Amino acid sequence: MVCGTGLGPHLSTILLPAGASSMAAAEVPGYLVSPQTEKHRRARNWTDAEMRGLMLVWEEFFEELKQTKRNAKVYEKMASKLFEMTGERRLGEEIKIKITNMTFQYRSEERPVKKRKVQSCHLQKKKLRLLEAMLEEQRRLSRAMEETCREVRRVLDQQNILQVQSLQLQERMMSLLEKIIAKSSG
Repeated sequence: MVCGTGLGPHLSTILLPAGASSMAAAEVPGYLVSPQTEKHRRARNWTDAEMRGLMLVWEEFFEELKQTKRNAKVYEKMASKLFEMTGERRLGEEIKIKITNMTFQYRSEERPVKKRKVQSCHLQKKKLRLLEAMLEEQRRLSRAMEETCREVRRVLDQQNILQVQSLQLQERMMSLLEKIIAKSSG
């Protein structure tokens, strides 16, 4: 790299003849800078006023942009309109790039939200299925408990009947024993 030029090493060798001084390099006119180098220079940042203007201009020309395939002229009209609104000069290509970037950024931010909604919906459905399964299990357990209670009542009733029969048999035996004892003593 030639000192003091601010140009990259390749550009310095292209633009400056061999043995040229750094002073001569500083005096290279802008029209000698290659279009490729110019193309890759970073554009200046958009101000808030430009962004608001861009949104209004984009809204105004939206349908026209959708209808035309080769829309460089539409972007140039948008650049003129933006200049009228803000006093800031932007090229149609800059506007196209900005709109493309904003659209991509919006879609990138939108996707995770959809995934979260889908995941959230999936989780809600999963929770609902789990709750339904738990409720069905609870119903099944309640039916089993009711059946068990009925069986216990039936067994207890049977036990009561057997106890009553047992008491009746004991009374008869006592009565018979009393008769036998009375016959043998008398």
